[in-house]
Amino acid sequence: MYRAVFVGCLFFLLVLEGTVLQWVLPQAWGSTIVIVPQLVVAGVVILSLFRGERAGLIYGFGFGLLYDVVYGPVLGMHAFTMAAVGYFAGLISRQFAPGAIVSLLTTSLSITVHLIMTYGLFRLFGLTDMDWNQALVYHVAPSVVFNVVAALPVDRVFRWVNQKWDTRSLSFD
Repeated sequence: MYRAVFVGCLFFLLVLEGTVLQWVLPQAWGSTIVIVPQLVVAGVVILSLFRGERAGLIYGFGFGLLYDVVYGPVLGMHAFTMAAVGYFAGLISRQFAPGAIVSLLTTSLSITVHLIMTYGLFRLFGLTDMDWNQALVYHVAPSVVFNVVAALPVDRVFRWVNQKWDTRSLSFD
């Protein structure tokens, strides 16, 4: 049951990224600052903190592939980057106790790595000619700040779902 709830939450975040957030972000108003919403990446990272690296890898690959089919210009790019970020976030969960601070720091680090990997793959395949400094100042830094703030409610919801499932599993044992 918890898997269906997590998949539903991640699917809701995917739809939210492509619909409502596209109208309220600064680039919709003509700003040079471009915020790339990465709520699904934040959800996969938070999920992997609770469920481990295998869950992060599987959910990251699945939703990354869905992200590529719906939004991406290259099939497999987001599947690779989200799976890698989810896997390594799951490895971090073994080193630290899952708390709000660890979740916030891991999410910010993972989103930064994900955006840099995506930018690197875009440069590698010739899909962008933007230089590194411009991408860092106008895309990566504002996107990390926005996504970390937006990840706080995602963390609360996923933490609630995880605690509810853990309570049920203990009551049936």
